[in-house]
Amino acid sequence: MKNNKVCIVTGASRGLGRGIALVLAREEGCKVYATARNEEALKALAEDASSGSKGGIVKVCKLDQSDDTAVQAFVERLKSEEEQVDLLVNSAFAGLIAMTPHFGKPFWERPLSVFDASINIGLRSAHVMSALVAPLMVKNKAGLLVQVSSFGGVQYLFDVGYGVGKAGLDRLTADMATELKPYNIHAVTLYPGAGVTEVTAFPGGETPVFTGRAVASLLNKATNEDQARMSGKIVQTSELAEEYGFTDEDGRMPEGDFAGIEAAKRCREVMSKPVIQFDLEAKLTDPLETNNPDMVGLFPGAKTYSEG
Repeated sequence: MKNNKVCIVTGASRGLGRGIALVLAREEGCKVYATARNEEALKALAEDASSGSKGGIVKVCKLDQSDDTAVQAFVERLKSEEEQVDLLVNSAFAGLIAMTPHFGKPFWERPLSVFDASINIGLRSAHVMSALVAPLMVKNKAGLLVQVSSFGGVQYLFDVGYGVGKAGLDRLTADMATELKPYNIHAVTLYPGAGVTEVTAFPGGETPVFTGRAVASLLNKATNEDQARMSGKIVQTSELAEEYGFTDEDGRMPEGDFAGIEAAKRCREVMSKPVIQFDLEAKLTDPLETNNPDMVGLFPGAKTYSEG
């Protein structure tokens, strides 16, 4: 049966964004407006999505998330074509590419552009797209917003800008959810586990399809009551897999050191305590655990891709 739900996925040319858009169209039958700067990659995504049997499609939308005028024009076009938007996924992120050449350096030895990359195409772009799409959801008193964030929002990970951007996304969700609550619109932050994508290569990590199925479960398996319970909060992909019964594309659960159920439990344990700045007894994390030259090997595709 055809699913007429309308979705927007930013940063859909590669990585998690691509996996999310692909699953929504190919497995869930959604109409997905997929945005990115790389039009050829988006066309390849649309072709892959067309192999599904649920009637879903990917609409190719070349878009530079740093250009507010272009984003406004995209949303106006969408409003002229659609009566509602059921889902917005903010997954565009430029920070990984920018920070990878500088592993092992402290923030004062990194170019200022590395910080800007995490904030501008990540935190700020999520706010801009959400602010422009929210009025259509408010009009219909329905909709779901998902910010793709990371464990870096609650504990030092990789880089100062990376953590600040992710923590900002987490708070963005919480505060937007507060203002959207009267309109039956929900906002959720999603923490994927460490991934295996065109850019990253974490052993035993989750693929973008697993992340896509997590988003699909939020959209189509979670009840309105479920969404309301999670609104403003952080949920992890593996937690959703346990609750809604999906696996990765190989039929198994991710089982790496930083992905899967056990990793999600460790992350939840950290999240259950006050974040470090609120806990006077907490010890600061050793930055060398995740900010060292050896980390470059986990981001082998960083030299190949620019922000898509």
